Amino acid sequence: MLTVSLLGPVEARLDDLLLDVPAGKTTELLARLALDASVRVRADTLLEELWGGPTGRNTLQSKVSQLRRALRDRSLVAGNADGYLLAVAPEAVDASRAVALAAEAGEARRTGDAAAAEICAREGLALFRGDVLVDAGAWAEVHRARLEEVRLGLLEDLVAARLDLGAGSELIAELESEVTQHPLREGLWASLITALYRAGRQADALAAYARVRRLLVDELGIEPGPELRHLEDQVLQQSVELGEPARRGVAVPGNLPEETGALVGRVEDLSRLQRLVTERRLVTLTGPAGVGKTRLATEVARGVEAAGGVWLVRLDAVDADADLAQVVAEALHVTGGAPALLERLGGASTLLVLDNCEHLVGPVAGFVHQLLAEAPAVRILATSQVPLGVEEEQVHPLEPLPRDESVDLFVLRARQSRRHLSLDARTTTLIEEMCGSLDGLPLAIELAAARVRSMSVPDIARRLDDRFSLLRDPSSQGPERRRALAGAIAWSYELLFPDDQRGLWALSAFAGSAGLDAIEDVLAALGVPSGSVPDTITRLVDRSLVAVDAAANGDVRYRLLDSIRLFAGARLEDAGLAPVVARAHAQWYAETAEWCDEHVRTARQPECVQTVRSERANIDASLTWATAHAPELAARIALGFGWTWVVLGDGTAGASRVRGAMTSSASAAQQLTGALLAGWLEASAGDVTLAQADLDHARSLAGEVGDEVLVADVDRHQAFVAIQQGRAELARSSADASLATYGRLELPWRTAGSLLLGAYGSLMDGDTATATRDAGEALLLLTPLGDGWGLVHANAMLGGIAQAEHRFAEAARALEDAADTSRLLGFPGQAALHRATLARVQMRADDPTAEASFERAIDDAQAVGDGRLAATARLHLARLHRARGHHAAAVALLQENSRWYAAAGGGDYALLTRCVLDAELDDADGLADVLAEARRTGNLEVQVYALDALARLAAQVDDVAAATAHLAEADAIAEGLRHVVDEADRLDAAAARGRWP
Repeated sequence: MLTVSLLGPVEARLDDLLLDVPAGKTTELLARLALDASVRVRADTLLEELWGGPTGRNTLQSKVSQLRRALRDRSLVAGNADGYLLAVAPEAVDASRAVALAAEAGEARRTGDAAAAEICAREGLALFRGDVLVDAGAWAEVHRARLEEVRLGLLEDLVAARLDLGAGSELIAELESEVTQHPLREGLWASLITALYRAGRQADALAAYARVRRLLVDELGIEPGPELRHLEDQVLQQSVELGEPARRGVAVPGNLPEETGALVGRVEDLSRLQRLVTERRLVTLTGPAGVGKTRLATEVARGVEAAGGVWLVRLDAVDADADLAQVVAEALHVTGGAPALLERLGGASTLLVLDNCEHLVGPVAGFVHQLLAEAPAVRILATSQVPLGVEEEQVHPLEPLPRDESVDLFVLRARQSRRHLSLDARTTTLIEEMCGSLDGLPLAIELAAARVRSMSVPDIARRLDDRFSLLRDPSSQGPERRRALAGAIAWSYELLFPDDQRGLWALSAFAGSAGLDAIEDVLAALGVPSGSVPDTITRLVDRSLVAVDAAANGDVRYRLLDSIRLFAGARLEDAGLAPVVARAHAQWYAETAEWCDEHVRTARQPECVQTVRSERANIDASLTWATAHAPELAARIALGFGWTWVVLGDGTAGASRVRGAMTSSASAAQQLTGALLAGWLEASAGDVTLAQADLDHARSLAGEVGDEVLVADVDRHQAFVAIQQGRAELARSSADASLATYGRLELPWRTAGSLLLGAYGSLMDGDTATATRDAGEALLLLTPLGDGWGLVHANAMLGGIAQAEHRFAEAARALEDAADTSRLLGFPGQAALHRATLARVQMRADDPTAEASFERAIDDAQAVGDGRLAATARLHLARLHRARGHHAAAVALLQENSRWYAAAGGGDYALLTRCVLDAELDDADGLADVLAEARRTGNLEVQVYALDALARLAAQVDDVAAATAHLAEADAIAEGLRHVVDEADRLDAAAARGRWP
């Protein structure tokens, strides 16, 4: 394409190749034709203007031929002897382009679009390379004058637009020079006066007006025009409008990249940052690699009105030796280095977005401090993994996306890759799980979503274990840190001190979070001195590589995002130190477990409970590693935490942990203790069969161990399991056997435990006096020890005794207090137990709130995995429904119980459940079987209810003799069970008696 330049030395270029056009008339011919590009110019006009006198047409034709040869394309100069045309579009000629840009700039100013006016005017002025038509003769004077007018108009529009955009003092020197060269240009004078006023120089502004007025009067004999006169009035009146640029419809200059897609989520972050950048001059957006700092910062910047522009300065490729002022100046298209940059930033308000500052924190901090001091109109929004540490800085930490917004982002980006992405329930669940695994990091989520182009969602989910290979965009040509998750994290990792890298290694060993003491212990194994650990952790937190979790009680824990944990773990493996860290990790939890075992039965019990709750994932991880690599540590961990798991009601899960840690290398004493703990935990969860097997195994080891305390412990644990089995006599005898040893050796906590278990066995037998004595003595022993869990059980036992003695109001108060105290102490399983007992008391007292208490107890028991307790509560709720005539609801609950007991191997109330269900279904044969089983096992309570139900069925068929016999036998047994059986519970007996007068 041919282009012609007239605004300086005349030049012709063909596809950027400078053509050799003969000087003289040939060049002038090119210039004249270019002035009217694409328009035929008469031959007579050309001859008259270029030669200025009589000249033959042959001369013109000769020059035309030379020009055609120089342009290398005859068709570019079209025509004949009557006239010629330069066959290019007007925009291919710089003069025509300048005229068009001048028109656009003027129109933009008239419509209030100062930013567009500035752009057009700058582009137009850039076309002028010196004197216009310098190679043309006198004929070009009129064109030179016209184009000079265009240039001056562009200059006026440029400075006016810059003023409209908020510029001021930085224009004064330039404008003083221009009005000296062009003293009659009122537009330039208007801009100078405005700039002087905005610089706070009102007197100089008025003096400038006086100067231009004098010039106009002296030179032209006229007064200044309306614009200048109005401007003088504004200066005199100190107009606010003159001091601020009109912003209506003004586009903001700058270099922000085009939007690549909608910002997902971040509503609160966006709102707060938009407010901060208007209130504060330095805002730093911090967060881990891949969290979306740059994306959010550019979104914030798009909403900022800054007359001097909003400019993005990327620093990721800038090294520490770079001149930051020069880097920023180049981004703003400012030449002249730091002085010119400060002059540029000295007037109009400007927002600088300094992106990726983490590797240049020191230099950026110094540069920013200077800018804030010397350029009052500048505001800065920085992104960094670590705060800059400047006094004026306002830091906004950016957290990963929450789960719902993570899913929205994945789906949006996935559908950009595959329009018809199917989202069924399974796919949605997988996406939710992936987003959780990817820590809500937008970079990781978008890279995973991009894989939808060629992979299914299940395929992507299955490969997340190798996420650093999967999460990269092979089609992207961008920097590694922007197209691969591993690259983004590596960028952060390489900036760390060696101790800080080891800090990540240590934290990678922890599942979930960790306390400072634990991290310090593991770091010691890596050679990091304890005194350095706080600084190491602080730097990692500042760099957003470590997250801080602060609990309501003030405890602070530290954690890695999953992707950073995996990356750090891989670097730890590369260093060959993974076994060292894993052993240190397990050693820490073994020592912590032993501390808990020493204190869980004291007033420091809440600390033990909190430790186990907060460290659950780490305890499991340490157990898994130690079982495989250091069995002695595994045994210490499991046995040390065992009783805390009992207190927490960990049931089957706790039992499984203990059993898993009892390897062949465990001593007989350790295996015995492990079996006792596992049995208690299993029994508390309802599996009495497995619990008894554990107890039998423990008893088989007792002789080998030869420790009388452990032998007594076997009896105490047997008492607990016997209670769950409904075997009152075994519970009492086992408790008494253990007390013989504990009392002699003066072991108060163990003594109190056996007393409580014995009291429960006595209560089961109806011996409330013995139960009261033993529970009271246990309470006296536990009070000075401060065992909250044991104290609640003791007080609840007294409530249970009050219930047995039909002191229901007193029982309800005691049990409600026990349930509430358990909940406050953090023992949900225990709270559920006492809530269930409370509901039973309310039922026996005909309290209308009983049904709600039963339902709450069932929910609480299921929430903590106590199936046995939930089954007991369901049974009593079913009996309540029977009493109220809600037969279908009663049957549903009883059938659910039957299934549970069958799966759990039976347990207390399993036979009573069968009895009540058969009674509700009028199953005489089933009731006969239940009665036989109850007689065989000595279960007097079930005998009463089975006989009552059989009496009702006999009465229904008018078999008065059978009904009377059944009732007489049931009444005789019930007389001795007043602590357990109320007349209100004997629904079937009342129905049978109602069949005859």
